[in-house]
Amino acid sequence: MLRTIHFHRVSYIFIYKLGSGKSVLKVRIDMKFGNSFPSTEVLTDQVTQEMSDNISQLQSQKFDWKNYKYSSGSDRIKQLLHSQLDKAPSVDDTLPRTVYESVKFSLPGRYEVIQVLGKGSYGTVCSVRDKKNPSNPYSIAVKKITNIFYREILLKRAIRELKFINYFRGHKNIVSLIDIELVTEKPYDGLYCYQELIDYDLAKVIHSSVQLTDFHIRHFFYQILCGIKYIHSADVIHRDLKPGNILCTLNGTLKICDFGLARGVAPKYFAANQSRHDITNYVATRWYRAPELILSQKMYDKSIDMWSAGCILAEFYGRKPKFMGKDSMHQIYEIIKVLGSPSKKLLSSFGSIKAWNMCNSATPPHKKVEWRDIYPFACPDAIDLLDRLLRWEASDRLKVQESIEHPFLNEVRHPEDEPICPWGAFDFSYEENLTSMQRLREYLINEVSQFKEERNCKLSTPHVYKNITIIEEPEQL
Repeated sequence: MLRTIHFHRVSYIFIYKLGSGKSVLKVRIDMKFGNSFPSTEVLTDQVTQEMSDNISQLQSQKFDWKNYKYSSGSDRIKQLLHSQLDKAPSVDDTLPRTVYESVKFSLPGRYEVIQVLGKGSYGTVCSVRDKKNPSNPYSIAVKKITNIFYREILLKRAIRELKFINYFRGHKNIVSLIDIELVTEKPYDGLYCYQELIDYDLAKVIHSSVQLTDFHIRHFFYQILCGIKYIHSADVIHRDLKPGNILCTLNGTLKICDFGLARGVAPKYFAANQSRHDITNYVATRWYRAPELILSQKMYDKSIDMWSAGCILAEFYGRKPKFMGKDSMHQIYEIIKVLGSPSKKLLSSFGSIKAWNMCNSATPPHKKVEWRDIYPFACPDAIDLLDRLLRWEASDRLKVQESIEHPFLNEVRHPEDEPICPWGAFDFSYEENLTSMQRLREYLINEVSQFKEERNCKLSTPHVYKNITIIEEPEQL
């Protein structure tokens, strides 16, 4: 069936504008939705080509770049952030709540579930529409995190996610959080995060069959770096950058999401935490994980995000992940096959058993393979940028600003799109007191309340909903 996607009001300030002043606010998609995201075939044949054409227009047409770009400068960003508070509806409502039994969702009566977008161990994601505003029926994505009060790791990730998305709100390349609520009525209990609905993730775009030109890749990669710059300027590292955590609209706008693993790198944070950061198996999905996360016992820094960015750039050209390790050490050997064997001096500096074993291995060293031999169709500037991002030595990798200034991006670069976070370094001192499950629960409740107070909403937390109507799962479109 034919469906119209309406961009949420929160993101209106981020929409591209043609020189004539006509805003690109709506996109019509002719497709049939299944139980999850549209299939790669549907995305390829009917959507990705339109996305590709939209991006190509940026190259072929003369745009009014002042209107096309959203703003510049810290003061302007602050102004935009405050103006957003009145644009998005609150989830709180006097109407009865409606429960969707098959997905264990409980929503205010004004919202209707349209589509189940995905399910995982963390919970469920659905798209919903606001029935209270039929004249403006834009869609919202609702992510429900289940078992939030009983699993420490979920509590910590939820708190981080809320704090970071709220802290970074306003940048066009970082996903926006519209509202949040805690539901305690079983079996619908959980943390409900209301976010702007984005069409696809970057993985679906990369793995489609539509040709991506150098201009497309420049356009996408520049936005990723602008988002990273904003994050790094707050002394935060994302730690889980990958195409699946970068959302993509049909007009080609990218938005970084999933801040549940993000951490701080501010000097005062290091001073208060002399021990090594908690590097666990889930930090940075393996294929995008910097080698020092696997081999080193020392502190890591923002360069791990730049390694991940380099992996994404390689994936644009290869249309699949370049380093596809089956486990941690196999991941290292996949890297060795391309970058060559690391020096014994570097391995010794890592200070781990794994690095020591590699240093004393009798295996003959591998020689480096040139990126131009791997991707002969890539332009020389892209090859050079790849080479300077994907290096064994973290200190040898380009920093985000250096990457933005690389000649590869000259054609798409606009400095007014490269602001830094106006709030300065993120303060992680709140974590010092979160030493028990009870304190984590209390802190999450307080975060939800504080977020809603900033939106001038009244929230009684915890809230147990009594007036519930049971209906079946919505018909899949």
